[in-house]
Amino acid sequence: MEDKFERLFKLFDEKAPVKHPVFQAAKIAEETGEAINLAFKLTGLRRESYDIGEIKGKLSDELADIVITTFTCAKVCGVDLWKAVERKLDVEIGRWEKFENSINRFSWLTY
Repeated sequence: MEDKFERLFKLFDEKAPVKHPVFQAAKIAEETGEAINLAFKLTGLRRESYDIGEIKGKLSDELADIVITTFTCAKVCGVDLWKAVERKLDVEIGRWEKFENSINRFSWLTY
């Protein structure tokens, strides 16, 4: 998969006229907003009814767009995303290993 990201960035680098880091960060926010809207629909936090299968499909596409756009932003900014993700995974695993769950701490959350 890393090879496909690199191939995509090569094409982007050749063909996209705008590569400003702020623009790339804004694209992450745009894709995230689209995913949030779909998550609202998935969990029934919109007044309309939706086909859950269709919403899940669209949400999976938007989440993939977030990952792709984040990779592009990292490349534009000169950040090694793979190393950063590896490091942050270790941090998050450590946090969860130390986490002590309080009973009913999040009992108000329902899905």
